[in-house]
Amino acid sequence: MSEDAFEAALTSLGLRKFEIPGPKSGSRHLFEIFAEVARTRLSAVSGNHAEPVAFGFAEHRAFNAFAHRTSKDIVCLYSTPIRVLWSFFNAMMENRQIFPWIDEDDVLGGAAPPLALAPKGDLFFICEDASDKPIRQRLARALFDVAADFLLMHELGHLRNGHVALLQQRAGARPFREFPHDAADKFEIPEVEAMEFDADGFAIQKVFERVHRETPFAEFTEGLLHDHRLAADGAYTASWYFAWFAVYSVFRLFDEAMEISEIPHMQPPAALRQACLLPTIAALASANGWSALSLQQWVNLATDAGLEAERTVTSLRGMKPDARGYMAAWSGAAFERLGHYLETWQHLGPQLAALKGDSVPAE
Repeated sequence: MSEDAFEAALTSLGLRKFEIPGPKSGSRHLFEIFAEVARTRLSAVSGNHAEPVAFGFAEHRAFNAFAHRTSKDIVCLYSTPIRVLWSFFNAMMENRQIFPWIDEDDVLGGAAPPLALAPKGDLFFICEDASDKPIRQRLARALFDVAADFLLMHELGHLRNGHVALLQQRAGARPFREFPHDAADKFEIPEVEAMEFDADGFAIQKVFERVHRETPFAEFTEGLLHDHRLAADGAYTASWYFAWFAVYSVFRLFDEAMEISEIPHMQPPAALRQACLLPTIAALASANGWSALSLQQWVNLATDAGLEAERTVTSLRGMKPDARGYMAAWSGAAFERLGHYLETWQHLGPQLAALKGDSVPAE
């Protein structure tokens, strides 16, 4: 039933389902593995909701996704974001000047270890168990897992925080898409911006809850701290850092895709988007006793990770990073943006509160 609802939703939107290739030479396709992970994750996070969320991929070149409600709750990721994120994290690990101390003490002065990238045509065919892979491949995999999880949780946030339900109250059976903004959705632009921020807030909390629980980057701590001066936070230092690196990479690659397509969207630039989320994580970690970091230490750690991700993206593109522009977002711009969200929330919040957590009733 979930599969039928998902395919019917795609058909109604003029989209085509991404058909996942079968296994190849003993390896499974990335999309097959992630689809299983995503369905398990959606089920776990949804908890007591009446029906499981239908999940799948649409074959499309846009860096897009949507949440929908028909006979089922639906989350759809377009194929492009998954391809882009996997390719990006693997490509950056091939550049041995990025996190040079992760795999050996003097890698830039000695012989380079085997490259992380798979042979051409095989990049998306992977082994489920990465424990015996070179450490740079393991880091690429861990970064992808967090980045893709953020995309998934962002779309679930549109469902669980009432955005899809409010959209359908106003405009009928329509999906909540990341872009483009459509007048037929009957939302004002500030309302869409506030709901995108709300979905980001939902996603970042779920991601950091998972990172705290699983500490997926613990094995990379020694190499990271060899050339990064970060405030120590026990076993979590590397996990906090790389989680911010992964999430900022999502924002930055999304911005890049939007610049190329010239399609208007409702998200602020990557640095500002990250800065607006920092208070949420600092408060969450403090309230749950996860971290001893002060707010300023969280800012330092997040900006270090964001700048590293910015430098990584620009270096792979043969461009120069704009560190000054990045840091500008962490000053008055973030406070101003949060003020706009709060102002909009005065009227939007009560409408969403009545719909928050709503889901398709059990049959």
